Amino acid sequence: MKHRKQILAGLLVTMMALLPSSVFGINKLTPTYMFGVVTSFNDSVVYFTEIQRLDSTWINTKNNFLYSRENYSFQLRDYMKGTGVEVPTCTVIFAEKRSDVEKKYLKFKKRYTTKGNYILKNISPTEFSFSSITPDTPEAKYTKEELKEAIKKEKAELKAAKVAAKKKAKTDKKEKAQARKKAMEDAKQRAKELKKS
Repeated sequence: MKHRKQILAGLLVTMMALLPSSVFGINKLTPTYMFGVVTSFNDSVVYFTEIQRLDSTWINTKNNFLYSRENYSFQLRDYMKGTGVEVPTCTVIFAEKRSDVEKKYLKFKKRYTTKGNYILKNISPTEFSFSSITPDTPEAKYTKEELKEAIKKEKAELKAAKVAAKKKAKTDKKEKAQARKKAMEDAKQRAKELKKS
């Protein structure tokens, strides 16, 4: 029983080491479409960037979030501060499909045209455009092909770890049975020797 618990614990540790992507997700290189919305509590003007396509963005496979999405908002915020907008609140909306981001774009515009007295202003791509942000660590980023290869490799390593753990459990069981058999034989031998003396 004690050995079984140790084997299971070892297998669990091995699985956790081999599958970080299934727990935390992997960032995959994916083109995305995004736009920004800028509001300010000091102003009734709401700014919209146009929908922009970025070819080199990274999406986390676990939660489908844009890698470093807050920094895209900071890019827009810094631009707006440079134009004189004092406390801009910037939101960046993204999607992998243009049709999805267009629906969100229309929804946001409708919100500000039907509710309240807002003045809408457009920011053209010649005025401002988002810059792609790349993950800092090389192991955090994969192209689609590398992602498939990494997942395939992890599955193979997990399978090998399971086979090794089963083999070890079988070997341990066999060794334990042999040790028990030898102990019984030794006990019988001692008993015979005691009878003789």
